[in-house]
Amino acid sequence: MLDNNKIEILERALNREKAARKAAEKILEEKSYELYNLSEELKISNQKLEDSLSQKTSELEGVFLNIIDAYMVMDIMGNVLSMNDAAIEMLGYNVSKESFNLTSIVKEEYLGYTAKAFKELYEKGFYKNYQAIIKTKNNKEKLVQVNSSIIYNKEGKPIAAQGILRDITQENIYKELIEQQKKQLDIIVDHSPIGISLSRKDDVGLIMANNSLTKMLGYTNSEFKTIKLQDLTFEDDKEISEIKRAELYNNKIDSYSLNKRYVKKSGEIVWAKTSVTGVKDNKDVVKYHVTTIEDITKEKKALEKLKDSENRLSTLIVHLQSGILLEDNRKNIQVVNKKFCSLFGVSEHDNNLEGKKVSYFHEKVKHLFKNPEEFIDINSLVMQKNDEVYKQELELIDGRIIERNGIPIVQDGVYKGYLWSYYDITIGKRYEESLEAQKEKYSSIIANMNLGLLEVDSNDEILLANQSFCDLSGYSLEELVGKKAADLVLSDESKTVFNSKMNRREKGVSDSYEVVAKSKNGEIRNWLISGAPNYNVHGELIGSIGIHLDITDLKNLEKQKEDLLKSLEKQNEQLNEYAHIVSHDLKSPLRSISALLSWTKEDFEDRLGEQSLVNLNLMEDKIEKMDKLIGDILNYSSIEDEGMKSDFVDINNIVNSIVKIIYIPEHIKVKINQKLPIIKADATRIQQLFQNLIGNAVNYIDKENGLVEVDYSESSDFYVFSIKDNGIGIPEEYHEKIFEMFSTLGNYENSSGIGLNIVKKVVELYKGKIWIESEVGIGTTFFFSIKK
Repeated sequence: MLDNNKIEILERALNREKAARKAAEKILEEKSYELYNLSEELKISNQKLEDSLSQKTSELEGVFLNIIDAYMVMDIMGNVLSMNDAAIEMLGYNVSKESFNLTSIVKEEYLGYTAKAFKELYEKGFYKNYQAIIKTKNNKEKLVQVNSSIIYNKEGKPIAAQGILRDITQENIYKELIEQQKKQLDIIVDHSPIGISLSRKDDVGLIMANNSLTKMLGYTNSEFKTIKLQDLTFEDDKEISEIKRAELYNNKIDSYSLNKRYVKKSGEIVWAKTSVTGVKDNKDVVKYHVTTIEDITKEKKALEKLKDSENRLSTLIVHLQSGILLEDNRKNIQVVNKKFCSLFGVSEHDNNLEGKKVSYFHEKVKHLFKNPEEFIDINSLVMQKNDEVYKQELELIDGRIIERNGIPIVQDGVYKGYLWSYYDITIGKRYEESLEAQKEKYSSIIANMNLGLLEVDSNDEILLANQSFCDLSGYSLEELVGKKAADLVLSDESKTVFNSKMNRREKGVSDSYEVVAKSKNGEIRNWLISGAPNYNVHGELIGSIGIHLDITDLKNLEKQKEDLLKSLEKQNEQLNEYAHIVSHDLKSPLRSISALLSWTKEDFEDRLGEQSLVNLNLMEDKIEKMDKLIGDILNYSSIEDEGMKSDFVDINNIVNSIVKIIYIPEHIKVKINQKLPIIKADATRIQQLFQNLIGNAVNYIDKENGLVEVDYSESSDFYVFSIKDNGIGIPEEYHEKIFEMFSTLGNYENSSGIGLNIVKKVVELYKGKIWIESEVGIGTTFFFSIKK
């Protein structure tokens, strides 16, 4: 495409050629008049006139020899009589060497038009701007423009014609190219989503406004002829706009850009990014200015909402009851709140921590801690590793105990900073210590509360009773000693049980049993007796010792428990039915929403912005996660003893099928270390068990070469399986917590927090247990046992 400079050079060249052509035409007219006068004066025969014409033509050839355009003379039949060098060069013919007729070199489709031109030439005496395609001697086509006039004799009769020829082939190509580029530029401008206008400094309106600008501001093109953009600028923005425009026209700047407001025809205010560029002439003077206007109203409102959100968040942080310290990725303090300052005795007026290094704060407050150097060492270690800190306790010299938690801020895998929260847990800590002391103090009392001690001889006569037994039976020690215990407190039915137990005592057997007892006041109670034989120093059986616990309330509770279990069993059945119904009712609209989102993306992808597509993708991810959560809850609710099948299950087949159906990245391998056993169990439950653990292992592998190993061992009663990975590892404090409902490690997006709870429940159904061994950064091994 031609740029503005090339177009301007071309136009200047064309202007020079036009000027030269006009000068040649003027000379031609003067010489034609001279020839006419000459023909009038000579009054010679036609042959002499022709000779004279030939002579004058020769003279004219000398005149036109050095002009830019080609010059020719021809007779009334179109036979060329004379031509200058420029004509010879243009056509390739030389009339001095060969004769030719003008019509013989005109392209066939132009012959009719040529004939009419000749007719008009002889009628009017001249013809201007005749254009036709001719073929040169070397058969090359050229587009020529001819301005011609008639040569007359003294009687005023036409005897010849003369003309100036100009090759306009290239000029025509340039014109077509310029016209094509202009059309392309018009299309681009008209279809641009950004408003575009062209105007002059002192015009009352715009020279041009594209479709986007008219739609944006509500004015038509005709209305913009009398309206300037400055007229529509919001009053508060006019001053800076006028200043910048003056600088542009004074050549102080070439362009400028502003975010300013415009008042639409409807009166509505629109925010727009306005860019203005000056258009200069060849004297470097700004003649026009082009303005582009991009509607940023939505972005402006979004930015205002973001600022409001930041302000609310800032206010929330300031008034939190925990001390907050936020540092950036260079360990510079960004934010501290009032509570933080209060905890460490920093006055709000003297708070100069923001912008300082975190190490500056550590040095500033280390004297407040019981072990200053240890405080510095701990913080140095944290700053080096950027690991999470959980419930770290710091003891101050004034007796306070500060607990702090820290979490690294990572975005797209890039470390952005660290967020600390500090809590004064002094009161809570003191309360815990007090509780522990109270527990130790009363543990012995609690241990022996309601436990009656009774010692009898071989004949069941009471030798000794403690106060608790007296309280249980209602008898005093004096009333008890020497009496037979069974006769005094046991029911007839319980006496039979007691006698059988006494026989066991004689054989040295200790055991526990329940009896129905009757207190002194006749109240029937349930006791739990733990009896053991009593020997003297010689190892001879001299009686027995029994510990008595009143379990009447427990028996009542047990009965209530049985009733409650029956009720719970019924409710559990109803709950399972409800869970299935609810999960179906929830999954159906979720799938509908997912389908609608997918259709929306397909139908409006070309009209949605990048951020809108990102938001739709996030919604799809959240819907998928919710669907998985509902499915996991349904699986969890359906795990129970009843209805489970008991078939022979090949664990090798189970593991191999899982490897095929779950997504495993290429850099992760699943290896079975040895042939796994065939066990008797419910295949569906075992599939759930292994799939959750293998999937969990795959999801948390962060190594370049991931490995998941499946193995087992066995004892006489149990199979013990292991799933080992080389993933991120699990801190020790999470070894029990991860099996709780809705508990997850880290921020893995697709985790519902139910999977490991389902695993634990399935293992417990088979009277097994599950535990882990893990090292952070090295990997984790899940062990679980299944009873044979």
